[in-house]
Amino acid sequence: MAILSQLFWGVTIGALSAAFETLAKGAVMIGGLGGAGWYGLKWRKARRERDKRGD
Repeated sequence: MAILSQLFWGVTIGALSAAFETLAKGAVMIGGLGGAGWYGLKWRKARRERDKRGD
């Protein structure tokens, strides 16, 4: 019975840690893409304003 309990505990903790790791990687990826997109929009806006002043 103790072996089954340990096996269940190991599978449960393994599944929870794998799920958390997947969520964390997804959050980091979404944050990275969002940050890159935000920086790109900021850069384009600054470039547009700079070109407008140069005319």
